[in-house]
Amino acid sequence: MSKPILKIALDVPLARLFDYLSADQHVEIGQRVLVPFGRRNQIGIVIDHTDSSEFAIEKLKPITQAFVEEAPLDAEVLSLIKFSADYYHYPFGQALLAALPARLRQVAPAVSRKQYLYQITDLGRQVDLEAMPKRQRVLRQVLTALQADNAQTEAELDALSGSARKAAKELVALGYASSEQVLAVKRVPAILETPQPALNDEQAQAVASITQDIKAFRAWLLHGITGSGKTEVYIRLMQHILQASQDKQEVQDNPEAKNNTGDSAATKPEQISAQILVLVPEINLTPQLEARFRARLPQYSLVSLHSSLSESERLHNWQLAQAGAAQIIIGTRLSIFTPMPNLKLIIIDEEHDSSYKQQDSMRYHARDVALVRAKRLNIPVVMGSATPALESWYNAMGSHAQALNAAPSNSQPNKYGLLTLKQRAVTAARLPKIDCIDTTKVNLQYGLTPQLVSALRLRLERKEQSLLFINRRGYSPVLLCSACHWIAPCTRCSSRLVVHLGQRKLRCHHCGHEQRIPNQCPSCGDADLHPTGHGTQRLEQTLATLLPAARIARVDRDSISRKHALVEILDRVHNQEIDILVGTQMLAKGHDFPNLTLVGVIDTDSALHSPDFRASERLFAQLMQVAGRAGRADKAGQVIIQTAFPDHALFNALRTQDYASYANDLLQERAQVQFPPYVFTALLRAEAHDFALVQKFLQFAFEQARQLGQHVMTYDPVRPQMERLKGMERAYILMHSTQRPALQKLLTQLVHQLRSEPIAAKVRWAVDVNPLEF
Repeated sequence: MSKPILKIALDVPLARLFDYLSADQHVEIGQRVLVPFGRRNQIGIVIDHTDSSEFAIEKLKPITQAFVEEAPLDAEVLSLIKFSADYYHYPFGQALLAALPARLRQVAPAVSRKQYLYQITDLGRQVDLEAMPKRQRVLRQVLTALQADNAQTEAELDALSGSARKAAKELVALGYASSEQVLAVKRVPAILETPQPALNDEQAQAVASITQDIKAFRAWLLHGITGSGKTEVYIRLMQHILQASQDKQEVQDNPEAKNNTGDSAATKPEQISAQILVLVPEINLTPQLEARFRARLPQYSLVSLHSSLSESERLHNWQLAQAGAAQIIIGTRLSIFTPMPNLKLIIIDEEHDSSYKQQDSMRYHARDVALVRAKRLNIPVVMGSATPALESWYNAMGSHAQALNAAPSNSQPNKYGLLTLKQRAVTAARLPKIDCIDTTKVNLQYGLTPQLVSALRLRLERKEQSLLFINRRGYSPVLLCSACHWIAPCTRCSSRLVVHLGQRKLRCHHCGHEQRIPNQCPSCGDADLHPTGHGTQRLEQTLATLLPAARIARVDRDSISRKHALVEILDRVHNQEIDILVGTQMLAKGHDFPNLTLVGVIDTDSALHSPDFRASERLFAQLMQVAGRAGRADKAGQVIIQTAFPDHALFNALRTQDYASYANDLLQERAQVQFPPYVFTALLRAEAHDFALVQKFLQFAFEQARQLGQHVMTYDPVRPQMERLKGMERAYILMHSTQRPALQKLLTQLVHQLRSEPIAAKVRWAVDVNPLEF
């Protein structure tokens, strides 16, 4: 007899489950249900069955509806999300519902595209095709296909004949085939399969090392310079796993292997096909990887998961992954929580990228969650980057870090396997020449040095392409009054408004606030207001003035807001329809432009003296990535960086493309000041319209943390660099420890205590474990 009470997780900011009666319905764990909550109905997920409750059973409400036609979430994903919610100190129900596609959070059945799958029966296998009447041509054609492949979807039958579906139904009526409804895999236009390139020695060694332990958990850091062929290593690993799975499937599908037990010869693909998850940091990298995988692995089903998809597309792709019908899943950070019943490998491309860290709600890091998931499933993780995160580099160096005087005395053996690719995959490709131009010693022309302008003209003459990188969108960073030096501020944030000249507006890139450009200074009334500094729009306009014959395209968040806009621009680049690309960090990584030979970096100096302790690490990674866009084919590349500090250690390391030396120097600095990766950190962030409430809350939390925390250092409340954001006054307290369990114990006790405090209800607060900046 089933237990009548259901423990259900709801999307509410409470760290508990809710009890409901099953109403004599058989509801599985992980099933989506509709329940009454307050004055409305709400979606929940069944977590457990029980026969007792802390409340009187007559006070419990029955569930309104159980969506039993939908597959429930499996125990592995439920457990992973529960672990993440506990580790990042976030309500489980909110974390669980946020991991689902939007359609599954709505009060409605999740409708998906479905089709029939036709499978051969034992009786159908025994049919002599030659004995069938020749006039039954389509019937014979369909039966031949079923006898050869055991199963055919409606989409596959359509490729045989326009009347193949009707013939398949006749075969079912005759008992020669059976049918069932399955999720429809979207048909993608055929892509010309590209030939498989030969691996160089370093790539072959990387593939061999990983495949040697392919059936066990191991974290691998694939450190390869830009253009070294990391993606080719990914493809070979995917081929190895998927082909092995396919071979196993063919053995299981062999009728001779069934010992005449009467089982159907056709096994549903989702039951045994291996699955591979490829995480990418940003949406704009997805189309390129997807196209490359489809060209090299056309026989395997592939789906993508990211926020640019429509709600129905995302739901359908998510369900294909859940059913096992999708063998390759490419997605951004939230994809790490996607149900995949036969996951065999996780690949994290550009693993250093800060986009893998969620900055609101549950502040998880997808790379760290991926490592937990892989360890639980006993499968390998491959993390690729030209500039690994210092935490990853430290874990890969392990005991070797002691030789750098960078490791603490209790240094552990290296946690990650380190694989290095030091040469470019294209034999003729060479690392670009990097020149740093001292902007204090030359006269700038509209913000550009004469050397950069000359290099651009030379590329135009050679019919080669150039990329200018500036990490500021808009026309100009600030609007300045030349009389009183007033600068247009954002009224809701501790930031300045950015000039967007095309729309005649000032816009805050933090909160989205917009206002028209004033005709005169609000402070002194002077009419001499002028944009100061460069943004992508102003740089595009400058280039159009200096190089009127050049075909210029701008890539930033403003220019690619329309769906497929980025793909269209990248296609134009590959078709040689663009001479100069102007862009932000969207263009800094992952893209391969064979005819691009010049990269110009306009303004980076502000990051050299940032209070953010990770600023130099991020800048080095960013410049290494953008420099890697030049000279990736057989044409020599050049990188020109405009800076007032050409002799800075960061630029010296960049000229030699020596990430290891620079990373080891940063590790020594981090060890001296006890910053990550040598300590484990957490922030308790708080914000409110009234700063006095923030102060009161954080002071209380600080005092409690000092009392509770053993082996944890807690610092006084301070304000972040962005003191006010979206109208909210902000502050935080920092906690760190050399012992992860000690920090987690403190956070668990502190969060439990804060949730019951009246002052906590008056502010918006959150715990940020392993924050990227403070």
